[in-house]
Amino acid sequence: MFSLYFKQDDSIEIDGRTYQLNISFDNILKVIELMKEERIANDKKVEMAIRLFFRFDSRQDIPFDFETQYNAFLSIFEAYVKQEEKKQEYDIKGNPMPVYEKDTKQYYSLKYDAEYIYASFMQAYGIDLLEQQGKLHWFKFQALLSGLPKDTKFCEIVSIRQWKKPNKNDTEDKQMTKLKDYYKLPDED
Repeated sequence: MFSLYFKQDDSIEIDGRTYQLNISFDNILKVIELMKEERIANDKKVEMAIRLFFRFDSRQDIPFDFETQYNAFLSIFEAYVKQEEKKQEYDIKGNPMPVYEKDTKQYYSLKYDAEYIYASFMQAYGIDLLEQQGKLHWFKFQALLSGLPKDTKFCEIVSIRQWKKPNKNDTEDKQMTKLKDYYKLPDED
């Protein structure tokens, strides 16, 4: 979790030894994409993610067993990547309350919108994300991304994707519909 009053401790202790983690934005993006990859077995995904988080070389043996790797992976993933799940609420009698879903439609993709994000970081902050690979912390990246000004290309595209057609049909509606179609994201889980 991003905090302004606590120093970020990107380490984990395993079997009495402390390991520094690689929590740079590009590394987290690699792990997210890795988890989506269907052609790789889950145990191999965990091993590959551990190698990325711990900076273990592919020729180097991982110094702990698979169960420890899996538990470490879950701990790291939950702390840095996983979004909060909705909790079921209950009424006074213990009956489940209806859950009202917010709009869960995805309006941007860190993968497919990479060039717009890059350009927007340059425009707004003067930050070259390619030069920041391996340096810029994931939490800082997320904070800067969510704070991008509306006049950046990324925010303009997200705004187009979020646009909903009003009831009337005029020229602006047709232009927005074309833009929305042009900038739509590919179907992805």
